[in-house]
Amino acid sequence: MWLLRALRVGAFLTPLMPPAMGYFLCRVVAVLFFACNFRARRQVLDNLRHVEPSVSRARRYWDAVRVFITVVVNYYDMVRLWTVDKDRVLEIFEVEGWDHLEEALSHGEGIIVLSAHVGNFNVVASYPAAAGGYHTAVIAERVEPPALFDYLAGLRSGIGIDVIPPGSEAIRPLLRLLRNNGILLLAGDRDVVGHGEIQEFFGVPAALPVGPVLLAMRTGAPLVPAFTLRRRHRPSIVYISPPIDLVRTGDWEADLQHNHALMARALERMIALDPGQWAVLQQIWPPASPYFGDRGEGLGGIPSTIKAKRPGYLRRAGRRISAAVRPGSAERGRLSDTGTPDRRESVAAAPRTPPRR
Repeated sequence: MWLLRALRVGAFLTPLMPPAMGYFLCRVVAVLFFACNFRARRQVLDNLRHVEPSVSRARRYWDAVRVFITVVVNYYDMVRLWTVDKDRVLEIFEVEGWDHLEEALSHGEGIIVLSAHVGNFNVVASYPAAAGGYHTAVIAERVEPPALFDYLAGLRSGIGIDVIPPGSEAIRPLLRLLRNNGILLLAGDRDVVGHGEIQEFFGVPAALPVGPVLLAMRTGAPLVPAFTLRRRHRPSIVYISPPIDLVRTGDWEADLQHNHALMARALERMIALDPGQWAVLQQIWPPASPYFGDRGEGLGGIPSTIKAKRPGYLRRAGRRISAAVRPGSAERGRLSDTGTPDRRESVAAAPRTPPRR
């Protein structure tokens, strides 16, 4: 609840103070949070140990401080853009690879933007709407209390981003968005709901969400890697890469595993450019144990837990990534707007393995 109060106070004070003072206060708050929250600090340092194993202890601690600063400043930017900078989105970012996005959209099937929580992640989704008038949406993690989720959704909606809650109720707006050639932004570096599959991530097994790959394989929408990095005294830079060349051999299980690995490699490239801007306070890699325990809590008490999983469960975890997006045909089918199969677009509400012919 304290995060909700802080955001409301920030929204009130932001128009009254110059940006330089706002960013300075964010850095002070972030350093205090780093010093006082032992659990979050330990989890961030563990993440950085996997991402940059060869750096000195001092460098790793400095990058950990920068992670906390990035998290707090991201919230401030979202509040500031909502209150006083709504018309300045195009000035906040510079873009490399915009032609890749437009080329992917030219196919008329919408696109799925694969990203990591790097840089100014909270705000970057508003750029396509401001630059090209494209309908953009994100699937937002449900946070507690519900009032905090509603407030964050309102902030994102205020800067041109539609917020789709996770779960089976997301399927109708999600498919409608893609069929209207919209842009869906998905983060692939955190297994929020605990339905991910184990994948090598910076050389160590970690549970990563399979949803972005699964959805791209089912709908045919291109999976486009994109992310943003902050730059000192200059606008943030957005990097957009060509779509990932997904494998479709007809062996659903093998294709999904291979494409999931391609997703992990793309995420590694995003994060490795500047680990100090990887704004994740939760522990990504589990302890050295057959089971996964508590993954920690994020800023504001955001839960991110993975229940105990035996190896057999992990092999089947991707089957439950969505209650509505499931492969069921040897051919690539589509889902109806109701999330159920229709005669025009063959999809079986069954496990993702192709049926026997």
